[in-house]
Amino acid sequence: MQPLDDQDRQLQDKRSPTHRRAPLWRCWITGGLTVVALTVTSLGSHHSGSLARLSRFSPTETIARLAAHAQAYGLSVFARIPLQDREGRGEWLVLGLAEDETAIVQSDDPEQVVSLPLTMRITAEAGGGSRIQFHATDELPRLPDGTLPAQLIEGLEALPALLDDALG
Repeated sequence: MQPLDDQDRQLQDKRSPTHRRAPLWRCWITGGLTVVALTVTSLGSHHSGSLARLSRFSPTETIARLAAHAQAYGLSVFARIPLQDREGRGEWLVLGLAEDETAIVQSDDPEQVVSLPLTMRITAEAGGGSRIQFHATDELPRLPDGTLPAQLIEGLEALPALLDDALG
C-alpha cells in the first residue's frame, strides 16, 4: 500500500482549501486495551491535561473513589495503567463512555500526538495526597468540522463534578 501523496490527499480531502492546510483529526471509540495502553505509555506528563486537582487521599484511594462515582456521571473505568516516571508514581485512569470503550482523538499530522481525552493522570504528592491531571474540553483538537462528538463533550464536562463528588 502506497502512502498518499499531496495530490491524492487533496482529491480525497473534501474540506475547503483554507481548511485543507489544517491537520485532519479523527475521533473514534475503541475497545482495544492494547491501543490505549500503548498510547498512554507514550504520553508524557505534559500530555495529561492542563487542569489539575489535589486530593487528600493517596493515589490508590483517589482512584478507588473516582471509580466508585464514575457511573453516576455516565462514565465507566476502561483501564487502570501503572505509571512510574521521573515526576512520580501513580496511575493513568482511563474512563470510558461505556463499560468497554473509550474515545481517542488522532491527527494525520505526524507532529501531533494522539489524545485520550477521558484519561486522568493520578500521581503521589510529596507531602501526602495526590495530584489529578485531566483535559479541559477546549484544549482538545477538533474534528475537521470544528466539533467533537456530543457524548465525548458531555463526558469531559462531567469530570470536574465527578472529582468534586468523589473527593469531597
